[in-house]
Amino acid sequence: MSRKGSPKVKTDFTSRIIWSIVIIAVAFMTVTVKLASVMLVHGSELAEKQASFTNANIEITAARGDIYDEGMNILVQDATVSSVYAYPESIDEEDVPGTCSFLSEKLGMDYDYIYSLLTDKSQTMVPIKRKIDNRLAREIKEANLPGINILEDKTRIYTNPTFAPYILGFTGADHTGLYGVEASFNEYLAGKNGVKSVLFDSNGNANESASTTKKESQKGDSVVLTIDSVTQYYTEMAAYEAYTKYNARRVIILVSDVYTGAMLGMAAYPSYSLEDPWSVSWAYRQSMLPSEGDSLEDQQLSMWSDPFTSYLYEPGSTFKIVTCASALEEGMVDLGSVFYCGGAEYIEGVEIRCDVYPGAHGDQDLATSMANSCNVALMKIVNLVGPDKFYDYIYNFGFGTPTGIMLDGEESGMVAANQDVNPVDFATLGFGQGLAVTPMQMIMGLNAAINGGYLMVPRVVDRIVDSETGETVIRYEPEAVRQVVSSKTSETMRYILGIVADQYYYLGGYESYDMIGKTGTAEQYRYGSYEGSLVASFYGALPESNPQFSVLVIVDEAKGDFTYGSSTAAPTAAKLMANIYDYMAAKDMLSNSEENVHGAKVIPDVRGSYVSEATELFDSLGIAYSIDGSEDGIIVNQSAHSVEYTEGTVVVLYVSRDAQDDYVMVPNVTGMSVQKANEVLAQAGLVMQIQGGGIAVSQSIEPGTMVEAGSTVTVTFRYAE
Repeated sequence: MSRKGSPKVKTDFTSRIIWSIVIIAVAFMTVTVKLASVMLVHGSELAEKQASFTNANIEITAARGDIYDEGMNILVQDATVSSVYAYPESIDEEDVPGTCSFLSEKLGMDYDYIYSLLTDKSQTMVPIKRKIDNRLAREIKEANLPGINILEDKTRIYTNPTFAPYILGFTGADHTGLYGVEASFNEYLAGKNGVKSVLFDSNGNANESASTTKKESQKGDSVVLTIDSVTQYYTEMAAYEAYTKYNARRVIILVSDVYTGAMLGMAAYPSYSLEDPWSVSWAYRQSMLPSEGDSLEDQQLSMWSDPFTSYLYEPGSTFKIVTCASALEEGMVDLGSVFYCGGAEYIEGVEIRCDVYPGAHGDQDLATSMANSCNVALMKIVNLVGPDKFYDYIYNFGFGTPTGIMLDGEESGMVAANQDVNPVDFATLGFGQGLAVTPMQMIMGLNAAINGGYLMVPRVVDRIVDSETGETVIRYEPEAVRQVVSSKTSETMRYILGIVADQYYYLGGYESYDMIGKTGTAEQYRYGSYEGSLVASFYGALPESNPQFSVLVIVDEAKGDFTYGSSTAAPTAAKLMANIYDYMAAKDMLSNSEENVHGAKVIPDVRGSYVSEATELFDSLGIAYSIDGSEDGIIVNQSAHSVEYTEGTVVVLYVSRDAQDDYVMVPNVTGMSVQKANEVLAQAGLVMQIQGGGIAVSQSIEPGTMVEAGSTVTVTFRYAE
């Protein structure tokens, strides 16, 4: 056998073995280098990513403190709601469109926006929508969408969402106070958030059994207002009635304790709903926003602006109280002083007329001059005081500087500097023209003229209390800025204002209440001129001998035949003062009664609310109720609302039946404003057609009727007579 070629075969075999070893070695080295790179270079990064994939620290939103009225009736509190979060890493690409469509429909959100959240793989967890109703949250949770989680959250609920919005204010998406007391006292109301470590499975679903709380949340302190709910209710009704009766641009009313500066009631109409402060109310848009060019943000900022501390107006004749008190304090006039009015007076060649011109008041004493609201007499009186002294009194009465009220955004008003005033402007300053004040400055300044002479710091909060123990943390005592006039001058001013009120025909029917007060009507510079824009006002107190409370009513731009203070603001104030006085008298008689230890309660209007929210509210108020219908639905009617609650009364809450074949129950919207009625009908899935304006008096479909979703309900509105 030939052996030729054997060495070559051996050499080829050896070469293959060597190359195989080389290839294996190279492959091993490649894997080793890659593994080393992963472990040494990217190890911590991947470990962190893995940890974040399976664990997440979720902030537990702390419950905010409650807000109470002065009688410890709860006005605002927290409720548990839900928030929807996404875990993008756990959502497969092919699942994104379906998940987006489902959430877009359920949450009423933009598809593209949700899509951008779900595909953002750089985020461990992203919020999709916060503070949704728990029923909707259950529907989303039951859909078992990979990477979508429902977490507990907090929201604010209100005794009545249109009750005292400018006092209470509201919170933002992060549960931080934005306006009103919610903002001014946020450091007390806001609790301390907790932290919860949540373990997620491979689908991004939270494993609650494996979750642990690292730090418990702490509820914030509660705030007790100086506001009396019944007084506030009367004040808001008075503002609304004046707004509709006189077809006004706006009505602003303040009620205060004359001696302590405590605010008892503060109302403005139109305003907005605390349940949805982001929507510009229909009434506000119609009355206050004549320009269509304003952006939504500008409209919202305008609506949220506190009218009690930021609305500027020329006070007109109510300012004559300051002029008269200053002259009395300086000894320039007394009750026996006589002033002649020939109908007009010339100041450096400029004719300044009295309201009765071409008539004249003739000779009149000081009290009669005030009762006649005689411009000529007041020009003479202010000139007796002189610019230097009078400007001191203007500032000492609090005009030109913030009052220090416990609310943000307060304006200082506008008072021209003494050296800049000419004789004509100074003469008109004596009857309230040529300066701008806020309602809060006005009521505090005029209180100083009748309360013994003390300018008080206004208070809207009485105390801060610990939410757990109820113990007082901080109490805000009455604080005097200064004494402006003597008690003797103050007593004389009460006497003069009593004579003024006695001669006002518009207080007819309320003479027995011993009211004191003064009207004012002034032109305002608006829409580029002073023409046709009047602000009517009335300042009053009750009773004359020892005023328990004072009222300032401002009717801005009333239309028709009734545009003056005597025909708009004064009758509004007289009725309001009588109601408050009667209530206070009854409250004092019952103050030692065990049943009334917490003060009167007003039954909230919860129509349009979910049963869970309404019952939680009624339970907190101690108001008995019964439910007619499902315990998991929307309240379409109630047997009583917006009236004082008496023990033993059971308020029946009528709840919509479940929709059947796209049929829904028609709610009762009578007694509601246009905005509120529209909100309630829309929430029920119906469309409103408006007839008239004001308050709803009838509707085309009877409450409780089952109709097809999307049906139109014609609602007739009328202004108060």
